[in-house]
Amino acid sequence: MLMDDLLIQKIKEYVKLKEADFELLNGYFQNKQILKGDFLFKEGDAVHHAIFVKSGLFRTYFIDEQGSEHILQFALPGWWTGDLGCFISGETTKFFVEALENSEVLFISKSAWDDLLIKAPFYLDYHRKLLEKGLAATQNRLLEAYSTDATKKYLQLLKTFPDILQRVPQYMIASYLGMSRETLSRVRKHISNSK
Repeated sequence: MLMDDLLIQKIKEYVKLKEADFELLNGYFQNKQILKGDFLFKEGDAVHHAIFVKSGLFRTYFIDEQGSEHILQFALPGWWTGDLGCFISGETTKFFVEALENSEVLFISKSAWDDLLIKAPFYLDYHRKLLEKGLAATQNRLLEAYSTDATKKYLQLLKTFPDILQRVPQYMIASYLGMSRETLSRVRKHISNSK
């Protein structure tokens, strides 16, 4: 398979690539179509692949002891999704990753991942920089969850995901923001009345 343009573009945002680097990437990734409503994995599954989103939309969530869903991530084209911790450790996941639209992904097995990290220093550098950015984003999301009011959380979501309202049901938006549907409805009404 020829290396995907979107993945190359995303790697180039972090590191410089030479022609030989493109060739090295070929063969490590596999392409797969995922239908809306299908899962990449569910709680209790082993995570054997790292997953790069080419098209579509995914959500990563868990279900608490009371049976409530909590969405941790929406993954758009150009994003990695899954459970990196379990992919690396070999433990089973506590998450569900579901396609919210018909989607296309690239996936790479753990053995191919490890091999690529050894053979391609640029790929190791790319993922190091990506993980640094991801850690900062996670810290900001946690800070936002504990210190930001509902309206600001909603406005930040719209800034991060401009078309999310057309793609995701309101109950999922509320879950991602850590608020009830009623609170989300009040926030949306308040913003609408303020215009």
